[in-house]
Amino acid sequence: MAYARKVYALGELLGRVVDGRRKPLTPSGLVATVVFYTGLLRIRSFNALEPRLSDKPFLRLLGRLRAAVLCCVDTVSRSLRVMEVESARAVCVSILAKAERNKVFREGWYNALRYFAIDGWEPICSRKRHCSGCLVRQLKVKGPQGKVEEVAEYYHRYVVAMLIGPRFDLVLDIEPLLPRDIRPAVLKGKKRERLVRPAEDEGELTAATRLIKRVKQTFGWVDVAVADALYANGPFLSTVQQLGLGAVIIARKETDEPLKEALRIWAEQPAQLVVEDKAASERIELWDCSDLETLGSYEGKIRVVRAEITHTQEPEKQPSRWCMLVTGKPARLLSPEKVLRVARARWHLENTGFHQWTTRWYFDHVFVHDARALLALYWLFFAAFNLLTLFLYCQLRCYGRDRGTDVTHTISRLIDEMLDDLTAFAFDSS
Repeated sequence: MAYARKVYALGELLGRVVDGRRKPLTPSGLVATVVFYTGLLRIRSFNALEPRLSDKPFLRLLGRLRAAVLCCVDTVSRSLRVMEVESARAVCVSILAKAERNKVFREGWYNALRYFAIDGWEPICSRKRHCSGCLVRQLKVKGPQGKVEEVAEYYHRYVVAMLIGPRFDLVLDIEPLLPRDIRPAVLKGKKRERLVRPAEDEGELTAATRLIKRVKQTFGWVDVAVADALYANGPFLSTVQQLGLGAVIIARKETDEPLKEALRIWAEQPAQLVVEDKAASERIELWDCSDLETLGSYEGKIRVVRAEITHTQEPEKQPSRWCMLVTGKPARLLSPEKVLRVARARWHLENTGFHQWTTRWYFDHVFVHDARALLALYWLFFAAFNLLTLFLYCQLRCYGRDRGTDVTHTISRLIDEMLDDLTAFAFDSS
């Protein structure tokens, strides 16, 4: 807490969060602080939070030891429903901006570049409860009589951008996919003379385009976007090009350009480069083809890199294949081997992000079923996630990937120690 307050002025940042309640008895900044510690201490639900709001250790943590009861979880829920999402987002953005000024990201990664991965994420789905911000899909399931029935499933889906690196990963931004009811109208017709409301829920690429523009505007120091095969298309690559970013995109469909042309050129040619990675027990064969212009929806040259990976300890297994599209001046300077490593690092978003948030941070629990409230809550949880990550890898240097041979030094173990220390924290203040 001393680190958070001294380096990042955490108390001031949380105090700037505002909501739309009139003359609230519990200030919005205090509600934001409660939600922040709910995420940081991995409290699984608002029901589990309720008794803590009158516990001396938790009150001491919030600087409210003299209060008998802080508030109730209904107050927290009401505040989140009318909270200004941008003010909650500002907490997370300010932490990252301060870290960048403190040269945390100075070294970059390969070629001193900063890479960020983007992907879709679906933390919540339900067949019973829904709100105005829910997307909906029709599923065929077996009913009680064994007959196949069609049921509606409601869900929230987001596109997430995460800064990835060799040591730690931090959340940059999140953008929700909008349902058709609240999507903005678009101009239709040859002369674009009439506004038409979209007939379908928003797709991931539409939200990702909004997201990547905001990421570049907010964090001008990022260099290269990394994404999966969904983003291997001309419109998205054109957006990346217009923003002055580089891109490393996974390509899977061998019938799509420019991968189709690259495979034709390589034909039966032997690998142009062979790398032996003894640490990972891998033999990597690499092919590289630059300056392809066969993708009609993209005005520019695309580089294609292909890798065949064989595990030296299991040579009988079929080699795994990776194909990547590379655009933009920053990314085109990478060697084929580094292009592969950057592409494989996209899994940091899946493992460090989505998997950990679901299994450890309870992001899949519906704390409050409201689109605005969920987004505000996620932003405050992301602020806790980023701050904890910065503290672990910049201060302790003995947890997570830096744990060395001591496997008990994990992030989860640190959270347990923090929870155990709350009692002593309250005792010391008496």
